[in-house]
Amino acid sequence: MHTISKAAHLLKISEFKLFSEAYLTWFGDRADDKDLTQVFSQFIMFGELPIWADQFARSVLDDLEANRQVNLNSFSTLNLSPRMGKRPEISFSIVR
Repeated sequence: MHTISKAAHLLKISEFKLFSEAYLTWFGDRADDKDLTQVFSQFIMFGELPIWADQFARSVLDDLEANRQVNLNSFSTLNLSPRMGKRPEISFSIVR
């Protein structure tokens, strides 16, 4: 949980927005708000952290540690073409 909070603070965004950007980076598409809210709720209530959110937060912290400039646009996938077909289901693995 600490990596999520710290990365969100450094980017000056909410933890929920960090989850949204992590999903975009990992899957290449925006998450459905209902699905993202459910996964975020699991994180808040039980500390269950999806691997894609954890890796995104760690990459933000790694860049800061390497003295790279950290801003949200560095981690976003821009100019995406529309997804064809069904969105992947959001899943998570517990990271401790």
